[in-house]
Amino acid sequence: MDVADLRRLDAAVGHLLAEVSFAATLASLREELARSTETFVWTTLHLSAIPVELPDAIESGWVFHLRKDVPSGAHYHPNSVQHMVIVAGQGVSEIGGERRPAVPFTSSAPVEDRWLVIGQGVAHEFTPVAGDMTVISFHTCTAEELEEVDCESGGVRHYEGADA
Repeated sequence: MDVADLRRLDAAVGHLLAEVSFAATLASLREELARSTETFVWTTLHLSAIPVELPDAIESGWVFHLRKDVPSGAHYHPNSVQHMVIVAGQGVSEIGGERRPAVPFTSSAPVEDRWLVIGQGVAHEFTPVAGDMTVISFHTCTAEELEEVDCESGGVRHYEGADA
């Protein structure tokens, strides 16, 4: 994806963050994680409800709320390129063996520094620090098709659809 596509994703996230209904979604995810023993919780986005032109390759959108100081678990997606940005909290990313602090959406950093673009089949893991962390993630496959492969066990996870 080029910078123009990242700017489109940036505009979509800006729109979401300005919506009252999206704020309620974020609050619901925070409450769900507080009641749960899971590492993270999620919901999918209805792309058709985002009145911003998305890049053609984007097929699904997600919101994940991750627990403070708990790594997400190293994994990769064999069938999707992931585009992710932190919208609340802070954390560290490890993508393809490179570890670095993740730049939040609210930063004045260039768009290409705020967005993490993770290639198909590239291992990645995120660790929230100093509190829980919320991210928005866009994928190049549908929610039902998205596969996640655990780097340690090789186990495959589907988040949506019949195999979820």
